[in-house]
Amino acid sequence: SDVVVKLLDVNRFEVLDTVKADSNGKLSYKVSIEKGQPEFVYLFHNDKKVASLILQNGDKVSVTADTLGNYTVEGSEESVKLAQIEKEYAEVISKVTSIAYAIQDAKKESEANVLRQELGKTFVEYYRSRVKYVMENPYSLSVIPVFYQNLSPELPVFGQATDAIHFRNAVDSLSTVYPESKYVKALAKEADKRFGYLELQSRIMSAD
Repeated sequence: SDVVVKLLDVNRFEVLDTVKADSNGKLSYKVSIEKGQPEFVYLFHNDKKVASLILQNGDKVSVTADTLGNYTVEGSEESVKLAQIEKEYAEVISKVTSIAYAIQDAKKESEANVLRQELGKTFVEYYRSRVKYVMENPYSLSVIPVFYQNLSPELPVFGQATDAIHFRNAVDSLSTVYPESKYVKALAKEADKRFGYLELQSRIMSAD
């Protein structure tokens, strides 16, 4: 069957190619990547993302995937980190969704309140784990998608004004390793925007 190879161009996907797997489900593909400018590359099957990769010039990566989105990667430390991040994100989304449905189905308000507390606890624990990850992996591009995660359309993981500091610290670290990366430059713009909000908030609070 066909596997579509897509490149993340900062905030949109660009289709690189469609590759047909052989009768054993195997395929190979070569991506052109400039030195010092790793790329986020994704594999899709029937419009479903089945693997996510961060590829650097010279990488030789082996991917084993099924059609459900379960996959393993070898040959790229950055891609292994990205796979783990996506796995943990999928797990917390599943948990949050389950609790949200349980709140809707709750017969008593007291039950709903307990579930809301559990939802809040889940968010706080996940947020802290993502802050820890970002701080422990300052030179890994895998931190970039973490900054843009949402637990719901209205609930970004990094949604506090003070999170601007985490954005800025990540940019400062990544810029020393990947100064020309379009992904790092995009994160720098986001950091600047968030610092603008933080400074505005500080001025408003001091005016009070």
